Amino acid sequence: MKSVLIIDDELSVREGLTKHVNWEKLNIRINGTATNGQEALTLIKDQVPDILITDIYMPEMDGLTLIKEVKQTYPDICIIIHSGYNHFDNARKAIQYGVKHFFLKPSPVSEIETVIQEVLQEIKSEEKQQSILVKYREQRPVYLSYRRDTFIRNLLFNRYETKDLTAESKELIGTDVETPQIVTSIMINRPPYLRTSHEQEWQLMKFSVGNILSETIDHFNEDKNMMIHLIDYSDSTYVMVAFYPGNAIYLEQLQDQLVNKMLANLLYYLKVSAMIGVSSTKSNLHQLADGYSESMQALEVAEYEEWNKVYYFQETKEKGSSDVFTYPFETIKDMHGKIADKDYDELLAIWQRFVIGLSEEKYSPFYMIQTISINILSALMMEDHSLEHVDQQPVEKSSLLIEVYNHNTTKELLDWTTFQLTKWVDRSKDALAGKKTSKLVERVKEHIHHYYDEEITLADIADTLYVNRNYLSQLFKKVTGETFVNYLNHYRIAKAKELLQEKRYMVYEVSEMVGYQNSTYFSQVFKAITGVSPSEYF
Repeated sequence: MKSVLIIDDELSVREGLTKHVNWEKLNIRINGTATNGQEALTLIKDQVPDILITDIYMPEMDGLTLIKEVKQTYPDICIIIHSGYNHFDNARKAIQYGVKHFFLKPSPVSEIETVIQEVLQEIKSEEKQQSILVKYREQRPVYLSYRRDTFIRNLLFNRYETKDLTAESKELIGTDVETPQIVTSIMINRPPYLRTSHEQEWQLMKFSVGNILSETIDHFNEDKNMMIHLIDYSDSTYVMVAFYPGNAIYLEQLQDQLVNKMLANLLYYLKVSAMIGVSSTKSNLHQLADGYSESMQALEVAEYEEWNKVYYFQETKEKGSSDVFTYPFETIKDMHGKIADKDYDELLAIWQRFVIGLSEEKYSPFYMIQTISINILSALMMEDHSLEHVDQQPVEKSSLLIEVYNHNTTKELLDWTTFQLTKWVDRSKDALAGKKTSKLVERVKEHIHHYYDEEITLADIADTLYVNRNYLSQLFKKVTGETFVNYLNHYRIAKAKELLQEKRYMVYEVSEMVGYQNSTYFSQVFKAITGVSPSEYF
C-alpha cells in the first residue's frame, strides 16, 4: 500500500481531500496532513510518504521551497501540486524541479482521483523498471560467464576464421584477437577406491580440485594482469586458457610458475595426483584449437609415465608416434553446427562417416577417442540445457560422462557413443514435436502475461531463455497452434476489453496500457479480432 501526505494551510481543503477522495479504493494510506512546508518536512523525516500533495502559497515555507527541499533529499517522492486558478501559472515553476502532476482547486473528486491514478501508474512503472534493472544486474554476470565458457569451448574445439572472432572475443574474453596465449590441460587421477560406487565422493573431490585451481589462479594473478579462464571440461579434466597481451616470453614464464604452483597445491591440500599438459605459445585466437590439441598430445605421450608432473608439448612431441593422429576439428565443428541447427539426420550421418574413417587410421590413440566422445556428449548436454529438456537430471548427465572411461577398447567406446547419440537424437526429435517442451512454451506465455504492456519480441524472449529464436518460433506454433504474434495480440486485446469495460480510459490510453504505441494500429488489431472498433465496443 502506498502512502500520501497532504499539505495546505486551509483546513477545509485538508479535510475535503482526506474525507472525499476514496483512498481505500486507490489502495493509499494517509500518513498525515500539514499546514505549511516546514511542518511537512518534519513529518516526512519521521515517515517518508510515496506521494506528496501540496499547495503553493502557505506561511513559514511555501510549496515551491518545500518541493525543492524534498526533491533534493527525497527524490523518489512523487509530488502533486493543487493550487487556485489565479496561482496556477506560478505553480508551473515547479516543473523545473521535476513536478509533472497538477490539479486546480476546487476540482471534482473524480478529476483528483484520475491525477492520483496517473501518479500510481508512474510509480508502478518506475518500480517495474527498477525490478527489471536489479534482475538484469544480478543475472548479467551469470549470463556472461555462461557465454564466455561456451565461447571458449567453441574456440578450443572448432576452427574459426580470424574475421569472425574480433567483436565477440573483445566482449567475452577481454582481449584482442592477436594476443599471446597458452592452453593447459589438467588431468586428475581418479583413485581406484573412488570408482562408480563412490560417485558422490569423487564429485566432491573434483569440486574441491576446481576450487583449489581457481584460488591458486586468483592468488597468483593478483599483480600479474594475466587473463585466465578455467573450464571444467570433463569428469577428470580441466582446461585453462591464459593470455598476456603483447609479451609471449613473459607469458611462458608466468605460465610455468602458475602450473607448478597449481600442481603443488593439489598435492598439498587434497593429496590428489594430477598431470598437466602445456601447449606451445600461440599468437591468435583461432589457434586455440591447435593449443588444446597440443596440450592433450603432451598428456597422451605422458599417459604411461609418472603423475604429478608438468609435460610441455615442445619437450614431448619428439617422444610421440611417428604416425600422427590428426584431431578432427572440422568434423567436430560440423557436428556442433548440426546440433545447433536441429539437423539430426545429418548429425548422425557425419558421426557414422567419422567412425568409418577411424577404422582406416593407422594410429588412433584411445585417449583422443575418449576426448572426442566427451566433446560430443558435452555438446548434447549444453543443447539440452539451452532447450530445457527435463528428462535427465544433472547427476545422470554427469554419470554419462563418467561412463566414457568404463570402456576399454576403441570399438566398444564408439559403439556406446553411437548408441547415446542416437538415443539423444530420438529424444530431441520428440521434443521438437512438442511432446516434452510445454514448459518452454509456458515460459513464453508467462513472459507475455507479465510484460504485455511493454514492447516485446520473440527474439528478446529467446535471448532470456538462451534458445534459438527460429526454434522457439516453430515450437510455440507447434504446441499452441498459433504464432507468437497472434497469441500476443489476442492477449493484449483481451486486456484492452477489460479496460474498456471500466469506461474510465480513452482509446489511446488503453492502447498504450496494453502495449500498442500507435492507437490507429491498435484499433485495426482490435477490430480484426473482435469485429468492432474500440469506440464501438464500449
